[in-house]
Amino acid sequence: MQNTSIKRSAVLVAGALSLAGAFFAGAAYAADSKLDAATNLITQAVSALKAAENPDPKREFGGHRLEAIGLLVRAQGEILKAKQFADHPPQDPSPPGGKDPKPPGGKDPKPPPPPKDPKPPGGKDPKP
Repeated sequence: MQNTSIKRSAVLVAGALSLAGAFFAGAAYAADSKLDAATNLITQAVSALKAAENPDPKREFGGHRLEAIGLLVRAQGEILKAKQFADHPPQDPSPPGGKDPKPPGGKDPKPPPPPKDPKPPGGKDPKP
């Protein structure tokens, strides 16, 4: 029974890698060639892990090979995000025209009213 679940996991990982490979193959090359080199190295690492001979078919490297492949696929996804960020950096959040944005609600805040003259003790206004 454990052998069946391992085979199912291996098939799912292989399918995910195939989809990820097709997706990454269509990705544009980034401004920094080191990101492309890292993607190629991860692809080679995944291939090497898949080709590794399993000493005990019942244990499948204790699940660590599949975990390593999954982490490498995640790393490849992060590299793709880095490439997309390098190719298309986020826009400057400053508003066009150099004006300050209005506060929430669309209205300008009113200045506080001026303080009132304090009344003298006793509550009566002095006579001039």
